[in-house]
Amino acid sequence: MKRYKRVFVLLGVLVIVVAAAFAVSHMRERKEAIKTSGETFLTVPADSVTALDWTNGDTSLAFHKEDNWLWDDDEAFPVDQEEIAKLLAPFESMAAAFVIDDVTDYEQYGLTEPECTVNLTAGETKTTVKLGAYSSLDQQRYVDIGDGKVYLVADDPLDDYDVELADLIEHDKIPALDPASFTVTGAVELDAAYTEEGDSYCAEDVYFTADGLPLDTDRVEDWLDRFESLSLTDYVTYNVTDEELAAYGLDEPDLTVTVTPKEGDPVTFELSEVIPEDAESEEETKAYIRFNGSQIIYSIAPGDYTVISQAAYDDLRHRELFTPEFESVTAIDVTLEGAAYPFVLTENEEGDSVWTYSGVEIEISGVRSALTALTASSFTDQEPTGQEEISLTLHLADEAHPELTMTLYRLDGSLCSASVNGQPVCTVSRSLAVDLIEAVNALVLG
Repeated sequence: MKRYKRVFVLLGVLVIVVAAAFAVSHMRERKEAIKTSGETFLTVPADSVTALDWTNGDTSLAFHKEDNWLWDDDEAFPVDQEEIAKLLAPFESMAAAFVIDDVTDYEQYGLTEPECTVNLTAGETKTTVKLGAYSSLDQQRYVDIGDGKVYLVADDPLDDYDVELADLIEHDKIPALDPASFTVTGAVELDAAYTEEGDSYCAEDVYFTADGLPLDTDRVEDWLDRFESLSLTDYVTYNVTDEELAAYGLDEPDLTVTVTPKEGDPVTFELSEVIPEDAESEEETKAYIRFNGSQIIYSIAPGDYTVISQAAYDDLRHRELFTPEFESVTAIDVTLEGAAYPFVLTENEEGDSVWTYSGVEIEISGVRSALTALTASSFTDQEPTGQEEISLTLHLADEAHPELTMTLYRLDGSLCSASVNGQPVCTVSRSLAVDLIEAVNALVLG
């Protein structure tokens, strides 16, 4: 019995040795079938391709070319022609780093169930490209084009084909809008023009209402930039119907904004906010935008809609009461508690410009800081009724605007009413008025 066992053991060892030798021999043969390449094994000129389809996981898409590329399932879909060109580019000249000849087992390269299969039709010729497993050792993709070989390519086409339909739409493109004239109608009304010839105390003002009132250049530019920064990628429909327009509130937009760049054609934005029927609160409000009458409707963040809707005159005007450059001020006449205090810019013996009060040189920086800090809490055209707190008449080295008078009146414990050149303008925080009064007192009492 022991002899039989020994024979069986020896036979088992022999079988293992023979199998190992066969495997080593087969591996050597397979290795010998792999050769370094560098050759271009596939050339499909992009301009010759008339049809393209692919399957990548659960995504299957097909396109055909007439004058332009069209989606097979719906020719109304606005295909981004440049994106299709990117998909065709890998096959115009596909080179192999390695070639495996006489392939019999495609499964080991992931090619019996490829990651992605691409079909390119050029005239009467159809080329099928299978993208198999990724060799982590070589950092390359296995490719099969049906010629009995497998190719390893360094430039992985699967990177380009990891796309969905939404990635291939030709989105509307918003041009540069600054500087520009613009009109806003609907929930907000404003007509503003860009001009470098407007009438304003502030030399930087280039935007004016139809009535000639200056707007804050920084505020207008930020508002225009909001359009340019919109991400028009989240489309809700690419071929809007009349029913959809009504559903998105764009049959009668809440806002219509027409912007005419200094250089370029006018563009129009239509915007609306809609509370869905199944919404449980107003916090679920959706905002939509349409650009230049496009068939594409986009969803935008409600916050973007809110900012864009802040386009009334009071939203875009200066909030600072004092808008000239302080360097243009040559004298300040202050009236405080019925007394007059003149501050004058003059030249000292050394030829330097200095501020003086009653012939004594003073440091004006405190008054300057308090003056330029006066900003509107809210705008109003109501005549002030409270007691005058302080009044300043600023004399300017500006022939068109030689004087500017600002007067603050007590409104209540926290606010003052402010008038400029005798016209009511806004309310300001009383703490800012107190800062200005204290700055003046520091000079006249010091």
